[in-house]
Amino acid sequence: MPSSRTVPAVVVAGTLTAVLWVVTGRLGDWLSGAPLPVPGTLVRALLPHPTASVAGGAPVSGSTLLTAALAGAIVAAGTQLVLRRLPSGTGRWATFLGVWFAVVAASALAATAAWFAGVTLPWRADTITELVATALGGWWGLVNGLLVGLAVVVTRALTDRRDDPAGTRHTRAPATVRAWPAALAAGTATGALWAAAGVGRTLLPGASDPQSPWGVARDVVLLPSARLAVDRDALLADPVHLVLPLGVGLAVGLLTALAARRLPPAEGRWALLLAVWFACVAGAALAAAVPVVVSTVTSGGVLPDAGRVLPVLQAGLAWGLVGGVLVAPLAVVVHRAAGAVPDAAGDAEEPWPAPAATPAADTEERGAAPGTDGSSTEPADAADRSDGSEGPDRERAARAERDEVPASV
Repeated sequence: MPSSRTVPAVVVAGTLTAVLWVVTGRLGDWLSGAPLPVPGTLVRALLPHPTASVAGGAPVSGSTLLTAALAGAIVAAGTQLVLRRLPSGTGRWATFLGVWFAVVAASALAATAAWFAGVTLPWRADTITELVATALGGWWGLVNGLLVGLAVVVTRALTDRRDDPAGTRHTRAPATVRAWPAALAAGTATGALWAAAGVGRTLLPGASDPQSPWGVARDVVLLPSARLAVDRDALLADPVHLVLPLGVGLAVGLLTALAARRLPPAEGRWALLLAVWFACVAGAALAAAVPVVVSTVTSGGVLPDAGRVLPVLQAGLAWGLVGGVLVAPLAVVVHRAAGAVPDAAGDAEEPWPAPAATPAADTEERGAAPGTDGSSTEPADAADRSDGSEGPDRERAARAERDEVPASV
């Protein structure tokens, strides 16, 4: 259940996602039917429709509102997972990237639910292919998740109580863990997985027939963005694909290092998991678009149009969703096993509040403390004088009284 510390960020994430789901769809529909000539590919790239292709003139339906509520609920649940045990002032990059991935996942799941509601039975082979392709979508979330992630980070910065007098674990400065082991593990695993998927896609049975069941499985699971030719002549003809595993590994490693930079050993596991998963999605999408851009530039063009780049970006995004299932847990395990960062600078914050003194120590401190005025020291001085000088005189006077004999009359 959300606590008072996480409720504001959870509410902001869910509400903003639901509002963007409806607003972007309506705005995309309006632009597609507007009299102004707006390229459809540009609208789909910068203002994607959340559930289907851009189609103008369609009224707001109950299905749109239900899918918007579903997407908002998924993002709210993901935000709660990210912030549930994360101490204040730590893991801002992990929070940002983790919430961004929650929006991507919500986009894919809610769009799949909307597609499933309009499908009739019995299913055919191409229906299953459409289902898998829709479930591995999420382009709407990749575009709009930036806003939701920023909103959550700002909300958390405004509502965190770092001066909480309760001294809970959420207000103390926790020990952080080295980020480079998790980044190295995530980057290496992503690059190796990219190369293995590309080689496996080429060697699968039915690779020459894309319409066969093996060809459909290859194109859905081992997506065409992760291709890597095994023929030497093909590699020499197109060496860009040989460099792509290094590029995608470097991108994922850098994003993982940012996410794990100030995370505690155990409290930020969910935040790191979702952040590394998003790193796989973003790194794979960017690496998938590199060959298209390089081929356009080498052929004399400046930049490829959105109609060519957008399908490749979506394919890379889907590869990141599949590959992140393996890479993200590995990064979390390595991060938890890595050693803590030593406090060489000595600027670590002490737990608040400071430890209270014992009653015996308080009594000794009060007895040893000197007075602030003259009256407080007089009783002690008088006692010293009576013990040193007045004591013998008083004893002699008492002895004289006992020795006196009353006179007879």
